[in-house]
Amino acid sequence: MKRFFAQLISLNTPSRLIVVSFALFIVSGTFLLLPSMTVRENISPNSFIQALFTATSAVCVTGLTVRDTGMELSTLGQAIVLLLIQVGGLGILTFSNLFLLLYAGRLDVTQRMALKETHGNLLHLPIRTLIMYIFLYTFLIELAGAVLLTLRFLVDYPFGSALWLGIFHSVSAFCNAGFSLFPDSLVRYRHDMVINLTIMLLVIMGGLGFVVLADITYWAKGLRSVPRMLLSLHSRTVLFTSGLLILSGASMIAILESNGQASAGSWLERLLESVFLSVSARTAGFNTLQTAQLTNGTLLMVILLMMVGGSPGSTAGGIKTTTLAVLYALIVSRVRNCTRVELMRRSVPSHVVAKALMTLAVFLLVVLVSVILLQITELWGVPHSMHRGNFLEYLFEVVSALGTVGLSTGVTTGLSTAGKLVIIGCMFIGRLSPLLIANSLIGMRQQTDYSYPEEDIIVG
Repeated sequence: MKRFFAQLISLNTPSRLIVVSFALFIVSGTFLLLPSMTVRENISPNSFIQALFTATSAVCVTGLTVRDTGMELSTLGQAIVLLLIQVGGLGILTFSNLFLLLYAGRLDVTQRMALKETHGNLLHLPIRTLIMYIFLYTFLIELAGAVLLTLRFLVDYPFGSALWLGIFHSVSAFCNAGFSLFPDSLVRYRHDMVINLTIMLLVIMGGLGFVVLADITYWAKGLRSVPRMLLSLHSRTVLFTSGLLILSGASMIAILESNGQASAGSWLERLLESVFLSVSARTAGFNTLQTAQLTNGTLLMVILLMMVGGSPGSTAGGIKTTTLAVLYALIVSRVRNCTRVELMRRSVPSHVVAKALMTLAVFLLVVLVSVILLQITELWGVPHSMHRGNFLEYLFEVVSALGTVGLSTGVTTGLSTAGKLVIIGCMFIGRLSPLLIANSLIGMRQQTDYSYPEEDIIVG
């Protein structure tokens, strides 16, 4: 036991470095949100569990809240939340490594591997170039979004308020956080084309990942000199899967809500609402429809979208689009009786397929355990006949937290302290990925030089 804890607190592996850095930043954010000056006048200060929940949700870019960010938090409190979102979205290690590079000029092996674990291998770029690219993309995209949103908010608010609303929602959207300063999220702007399109573009670009953004940049530059230059398999998989999920999700939502009460207006307005929900459900967390008013079919569709989430190396959560693509390729390859898993005329390495299967299995296991825990903490001893709808609501809440989405049917604030701790755990695991958490606990394991004899077993 002593050896286990000694290994756990040691930061000699990238996964442990990432987990500990996120945990420490959440703790710091919790204490920053405790003072009374972080809430508005005549509003009771944040309790420890409220501050912890808000800090975890912000650092893990989830968007679930137990207090109204715009109505109950002061400007200072909102600024702290925005800082936690920005640092959590890009990754604490990205910021710390930037400072190390600026002052020390180099990183050790563990820090380099941790940065690669967080953002992926960015076209084999030098670490300094990688970090500069990440900050450049973030600054330019968030700046463009802030300008567009500020210009739109100027119609309804004075310049100072419009500027703050524009900056806050731009950063929140690009980081896929879903925090809003409006009590109804973006329901009041459900048919506003400027705000809907701007938020969706920010969410999509944040969810694609820096690897894909950089690859697109190199591809665009290369077209001038190498006309047949192709995007990497990773980028093509991310773009194709993301586009397919948005279109199929929007189509299913539009069909399932065609006779529902949540969506209203002309067919064009309903289409806009469906597309926005399809984009937002993949870890953004903004909503232009009242989630609690959606039909059960739509809620189930949203749960599936939340499970997939965004792409590796991005600000999004979920099992990731590439995992879904590899699993689909595995099924197709087995149906066709292929010896290798093939995707877009490329063979996928066996270790990548194994990681995709493990990611899905661990994700589903965490969902199952978390839902059971909520049934215990919230409905202990209560007959099913008295709370028929709670299972779907708690399942929705758990997947939303684990996928770092932030959509809720409205049960968040009513959870017990134990229930809130379950959701906090889901947000933390979802942001870092279940596999990374497991690796940080288990540590590095050497490969064995032997194997046991094979023997068939009947399955299926």
